[in-house]
Amino acid sequence: MILTADHDINSPDFKGRKALLPLRLCLDRISAIILPGCTIGKGAVVAAGSVVTKDVQPYTVVAGIPAKFLKMRSKDLKYQISYFRLFQ
Repeated sequence: MILTADHDINSPDFKGRKALLPLRLCLDRISAIILPGCTIGKGAVVAAGSVVTKDVQPYTVVAGIPAKFLKMRSKDLKYQISYFRLFQ
């Protein structure tokens, strides 16, 4: 689940807000929640079941609720994501 909108909790009418961000996903599978305004850096891994509440730096592994840094991963990646498989 990737949330791109929320509500202004200080608004008298609970006005909706949209995060107008470019969104580029390189995912194989996902079962995490990414809150509005968060950026997932290139090569980053978000563990299943995590809730991302702030930016995830490139090539890091994060997990938990809220997602926290676990470790760095190699920048020497040799695989390609199959976009055809993602959007079938």
